[in-house]
Amino acid sequence: MPLLTATGIKKLFGGVVALSNGNLTCEKGRITGLLGTNGSGKSTISKIITGVYGKDGGTIVYEGREIAYKNPNEAKMDGISMVFQNLSLIPDLTVWQNIVLGIEQKKGLFLNDKQAIELARGIIDDLKPGMDVTRRVGELNPGEQQIAEIAKAISVRPKLLIFDEPTAALEQEEVKSLFRYMRKLADEGVAMIFTSHRLGEVMEICDDIVVFRNGENVGSMDFKKDGRDPDAIVKMITGETEGIQVTKEYRDIPDETVFEIEGLNYGKFLRNVGFKLRRGEVLGIGGLAGQGQTELMLALAGNYRQVHARAKVGGNEVTLNKPSNAVRNGVLLVPGDRQKEGSFQRNSIYYNMIYPKLGLKKQPLLTPNKKYRAEAEEICKALSVRAKDIDVDMYTLSGGNQQKVVVGKWLPFDINVLLLADPAKGVDVRAKKDLYDFIMNLVREKNMSVILYASDSDELISYCDRLLIMYEGEVVSELTGDEITEDNIVAKSMRVG
Repeated sequence: MPLLTATGIKKLFGGVVALSNGNLTCEKGRITGLLGTNGSGKSTISKIITGVYGKDGGTIVYEGREIAYKNPNEAKMDGISMVFQNLSLIPDLTVWQNIVLGIEQKKGLFLNDKQAIELARGIIDDLKPGMDVTRRVGELNPGEQQIAEIAKAISVRPKLLIFDEPTAALEQEEVKSLFRYMRKLADEGVAMIFTSHRLGEVMEICDDIVVFRNGENVGSMDFKKDGRDPDAIVKMITGETEGIQVTKEYRDIPDETVFEIEGLNYGKFLRNVGFKLRRGEVLGIGGLAGQGQTELMLALAGNYRQVHARAKVGGNEVTLNKPSNAVRNGVLLVPGDRQKEGSFQRNSIYYNMIYPKLGLKKQPLLTPNKKYRAEAEEICKALSVRAKDIDVDMYTLSGGNQQKVVVGKWLPFDINVLLLADPAKGVDVRAKKDLYDFIMNLVREKNMSVILYASDSDELISYCDRLLIMYEGEVVSELTGDEITEDNIVAKSMRVG
């Protein structure tokens, strides 16, 4: 008998159907991949199972009884735990305090801190040996925070463990450690659901998959019986018979410098970075994770007052020590964390579209809402944003649609340089291609220049004209044209050859 069976699950957010007929089965000791495009319903059904959302129809049977949890803690106490993509950690608490929060053991009248630290350290040592469990979560890098989130979910010894994009912020070795631990849990009889847009990871760790599209499951594949066919999986996800292919374009780029940086330094993160960006060029930033790429993108957007650099936009010197300076000069950032850095989640699409304009010096005394609304609706249509209207809150949108809005808010501006900081992180294969197709059209039609940092080297290979490799805060190598290959990127990132 399956550990959990969800049948005919329905969920609506306002007038948007998130789930129309969701079905899912989990068995002890098996890892089931839950796949689909953004907005297909996969995260929604996971959150219904764990009590984040209530369902509008259908049944969930767990251990032979029907369940409908009121909140995630109730689910956790019953043996169902979830690793959330949007972390559920408290930044001001330590790693071990976050891990045991809600399951603390007492020693007399006081909490048993020693036992809690030992529990946390035992789990963390399996996932990331040497990570300090006494550090505050707010001091950790994104990968370490994700490890802490995973450890928190594991700490209750769940019977069913749900992973929602757990590897997006992890480095390769951390992913390997996580997969080893998942196999260990599977051997102990734990059932798992694994959601990821990284198909290679799904093929490696999962025993079977279920595919959701437009709010219902449209297919499944048992790898032991059916084999592992990535093309068939992509076709199942997208509903397209030809799958999704990206053809690399080689373009003639004029020798006109639009953006120039010399001697950029920022603390221990960036050291003497310099480059020239030509008009209409897509310049990639690559290298192993954590080598200063994110800090470089934020520095170029004026996020750090302590940055020292000589910068020119269109031949004019600028000081990139404030975001407003960058925006006024058409250097515009699409950040990697759309929830925390790129949008106001509890505000509407329309508000998110217009708020950059509200800080302009030449802003009209009375906001021309009619004009701005028409403009926002036109942009949403061009980007194929799936939403009831522009007045719905951002948090109700799928990740891919949120990212389209984050990009779209800059389109009314005069863009000299569009900074893309891992723009497709956590975005499905269809939405990723749509997003890049739109950006590349802007590059071609408006001769727009782009600086792209992507943690997925496939994106750099597919779209960049030139690629800078960073190592310990410095640019250590440059690849151009057909030199931009997976082998070259790995070799230069590891300082080989």
